[in-house]
Order: sequence, then C-alpha cells, then structure tokens
Amino acid sequence: MDSLCRLCGLPGELRRSHILPEFLYRPLYDEKHRFFVLTAGVDGQRQMQRGLTEKLLCDRCEQQLGRYETYAAGVMSGRLQHRYRRVGSRITISNIDYVRFKLFQLSILWRASVSSLEFFRLVALGPHEERLRNMLLLEEPGMPHAFGCVVVFASERGEDISDTFFNPEPLRWCGRRMVKFFFAGSAWLFYCDRRPAPVYLQQFFLQQDGALMGLTGDLAEARAYGAEAKRLARRARF
Repeated sequence: MDSLCRLCGLPGELRRSHILPEFLYRPLYDEKHRFFVLTAGVDGQRQMQRGLTEKLLCDRCEQQLGRYETYAAGVMSGRLQHRYRRVGSRITISNIDYVRFKLFQLSILWRASVSSLEFFRLVALGPHEERLRNMLLLEEPGMPHAFGCVVVFASERGEDISDTFFNPEPLRWCGRRMVKFFFAGSAWLFYCDRRPAPVYLQQFFLQQDGALMGLTGDLAEARAYGAEAKRLARRARF
C-alpha cells in the first residue's frame, strides 16, 4: 500500500530515507561496518550497520535531496578543492554553490523535524516545518538569513573528532532560538527564531557569493562558540 511522501505529499512507494546523509557516518564505522548509537535521555546503546533511516520520501524526492548530498559531500571532504582561509578562530570557505549547499543544509533541518525516530525527538520546528518543506519542494534556498546556519569546526585538545555524533537539540544562543546538530567534527547551529537574525550572526551564514565563515573551537575548552557569540554580541549594534 502506497503512503504519502513527506516532501511532495503525493502517494507512492516510499524509500528508506537517511535523515542524516550516509557520508556523515563514514568516520564512525568499525572494521565490520558497525557503529554504536547513544541518545540523550535513553538508556543503553544500539549497534547499527547503516545510518538512521525511515520510510519518508518517494524515489523522485529522494533523488532530489541526493543531489544536494553529493555536492555537500564534495565540499566537506575537500574533494572539490574550495579555497580555505583561516584567520584566528575563523575559517572562510570560498566559491561554494549557494543554492545546492543551502538546500542541503535546509534538508537536514527539515528531515530531522519530520522524523519519528527517537534520535531526532528534540527537533520540533512547528510552523517553520511547512515553510522549510515548501522551500525544498520549490528548490528555493531563500536569503542567507532564512534558517541560516553557523558552523563551528571543533576538535578536542587538538585531536580530530570527526567520528563524534550527538543527537540534535534546541538551544538558546544570545537569547535566540536555534537547533544544534553535531556531526563530522563540527557543530551546525540553525537559526530558527521568528525574529530577524542579528547582524553579528548573519556574518556566519552561507552567503550568496558562496562564502561561508565558520568558527573553530575546542570541546575541552567548553563554551567556545558561546563565548565568541557573547563577545560579538557585546560589540554589535542591531
């Protein structure tokens, strides 16, 4: 029996869709292609051999989101050889395809919100969810401030932590509502507040010219990006 695709809303046979793209799980796999999932607030752990999936999208919509994932995998792996420039605690990546990468970012946030899996239970976007769906359906990434995402490239005492995953959760950053994901060694903080994003945050969102300025932080130092945000907030006028 056909079900309704969560993206286009049409009936059809649904694929087992990844909520987070499969390429993000690669650093987690052991020699038997297994990894373990820990979810905050849930006892025990689960052993898995593929990323978290559920029947969510029809084949056409699955392929659409897959195109964004393929491009994002190239950007995040360095395979597409984008220009990286680091100054202090900030890293700027240039020449990103704004439409494809922004739609990739939006697809992660939307899929987590519509997912029924326990791992994503803390992501609840309310009316933002339908707006995101329409943006993805129309392949319209919106302006940089629309669900903009701050990326924090993290390490722990200088060590690579690309094999670390946490379940996404809401947070308040300088009084604004955001949703935090942590995967592939970086925190992705999506702006989900009904108020316009302050200027000091907008500079970290992917820009239409293809520039993405991210922060760097060490988990062992704790509150790295929070301290940076407070410092910026004190200086900003908005």
